[in-house]
Amino acid sequence: MSLLRIFPLKTILLPDTQSSSEEVLILRDFPKTLDIVTSGLNEEECLPELYRRIVLVLDTYPDIVWRLIICDNGSTDNSWKVITILSQKDSRVIGLRLARTFSFDNGLTCGLDHADAEVVILMASDLQDPPEVFKDFLDSYRSGFDQVVARIISKDHVPPLRRLLSKYFYKIANKLTKNMIPRDVSDFRLLSRSAYTAARSLRERNRFLRGLIAWTGFNTAYIEIDRPERFAGSSVFLDTKLLRVIQWASNAIFSHTALPLELVTFVGIVSSALSALATFIFSLIWIVKGVPFAGYGTIVGVIFIGFSLLLLSVGILAQYLALIYEEVKHRPLYVISEKVGL
Repeated sequence: MSLLRIFPLKTILLPDTQSSSEEVLILRDFPKTLDIVTSGLNEEECLPELYRRIVLVLDTYPDIVWRLIICDNGSTDNSWKVITILSQKDSRVIGLRLARTFSFDNGLTCGLDHADAEVVILMASDLQDPPEVFKDFLDSYRSGFDQVVARIISKDHVPPLRRLLSKYFYKIANKLTKNMIPRDVSDFRLLSRSAYTAARSLRERNRFLRGLIAWTGFNTAYIEIDRPERFAGSSVFLDTKLLRVIQWASNAIFSHTALPLELVTFVGIVSSALSALATFIFSLIWIVKGVPFAGYGTIVGVIFIGFSLLLLSVGILAQYLALIYEEVKHRPLYVISEKVGL
């Protein structure tokens, strides 16, 4: 199911006379408390199985006191009824019902704001984030990592076009953010109290939680997993129109880097320099040979390119202006209409 990447671990030297340089791993204790945070939209078929599999995994850790915090992100099916039944059956299940559908990242933020454990695990509710990986997460946490992230190495059920767009999104985001956002990572991760407290203190309205958590800079391990298909139901991501997905991706990139603005300035400087050089060269030609009638196509081409660059620059500025507009309104990240289990 998963493969743990090997990282250097904290070591000490044993005061042994025979082998004084022998190294021993220093491991943390397992956390005493654990909150699992998930957000779901129309997941009535997945939630009971999610709960069952989480219980099976965490029953092997009897000393860990855990809670499952489920954020119902505006579901129109019986998801909230299922959450309520699970909470009545097991007091460890907490339900938060949002007044309408917010983004997945806002839903996770809602659950994260209600977390209060030593360690938090963020995951999707459709079982594409397998609870069985919890064991690798906890082992890596014991090794000293404050963040353990699932890296997706295979997702064959996703259409080729979406896989291609995802690949180039991470490539562009990684490049523009100076390697801050790793490639092929998901929201499925374990966070120590220090890491998730720092992450939830960042209250940007345009939320790309993976980028916000990466920005905090805590030491990170990666678990490579094959992402399975959904347990049941249809994928909100795959059902979303392509233009909407591209808009989400561009907002995620623009909200974590100002490099496109710097590129606009750079392009403007280079274009101005080339224009000045071209004007000087053509002036010399006109003085020596006179102004020829030929060149109409060249002039039209230059004007077309110039206006294209201008419109591109204005478009980039408009994207940042829209992000600023959302931030200055200071609206809440989510609105809760009902709670159960608290």
